[in-house]
Amino acid sequence: MLLLLALVAFPTQRIANLPTGRILEPGHWQIAVSHRFFSPDDNEALEGNLLNFLTGPTVRVTFDRAFSRSFLGVAAGNGGHELGLRAGYAPWRWTTLYADLSANVVDLQQENVWAGLAVAAPWTPARFLHLVAAPQLTASTESLFVSLGLGALADIGQDLSVGLEAEPVIIGSLDKLAWNLALDKELGWHNFTFVVGNSYYQHLPGRFSRANRDITKGYLRVGFNILRRF
Repeated sequence: MLLLLALVAFPTQRIANLPTGRILEPGHWQIAVSHRFFSPDDNEALEGNLLNFLTGPTVRVTFDRAFSRSFLGVAAGNGGHELGLRAGYAPWRWTTLYADLSANVVDLQQENVWAGLAVAAPWTPARFLHLVAAPQLTASTESLFVSLGLGALADIGQDLSVGLEAEPVIIGSLDKLAWNLALDKELGWHNFTFVVGNSYYQHLPGRFSRANRDITKGYLRVGFNILRRF
C-alpha cells in the first residue's frame, strides 16, 4: 500500500506559488498567468476607492517546454520589470530540482539579479492528501535568503483540490511569514486556481520577501493562477 501511494503523482505543479515537484509531461508546452490584486488596505495606492484594487495588480507570465523528466522556460512580470529563465529536473519521482535566474531589466544593477535553487520533495500519505517540502536558496550579490516551503493539498472533489502553503525564511531577516490558501480546479488541459494570502509578487525573492499583509488585522491579498497546457 505504501508503495502504491508513493507512485501517486502530485495533482498540480504548484499550490499557489510553491512548486510541488510535479513537472509538465514530456513534449508539451505550457503558459501560466499569475495575478494578484491590491489589498483593500493599500490606502495610498487605492486613493480611498476600494474598487481601485482591480486596477493595480501584479502579473507574472511563464512559458515552459517539457522534455524527458525536465523543463526549460522563460518568465516575465512585475509590470515588465522582471525577465527570467527557469528550469526543472526530476531525477527521481520523489525529488525535483528547480533553478531560476531573474533580473530587474528596468534597473539592471548587480543587486537586482537573483538566482534561485530549490528542491521539492513530495509525499502522499493518503490517496487524497499530498504534502511537499521545498527548501529554497535565493541570492543576489548583496543578499541571501534560505527559505523552507511547506505545503499540503487535499482532493475534495472530481479534479478539485484545496491547498495551503507557507514559506518561512530560515536565513535572512523578514518580519512576516509568506502564506497562501489555494482552491484549484482542473478542466481538461487547464488549471484554474483561486488564491488568498499575504504574498503580492510571484517571483524570487518577492514571493516571500514581499509578504506584507498582516492577517491579524484582516489584511489579505486575492488573486488567481491560470495554467494552460498544449
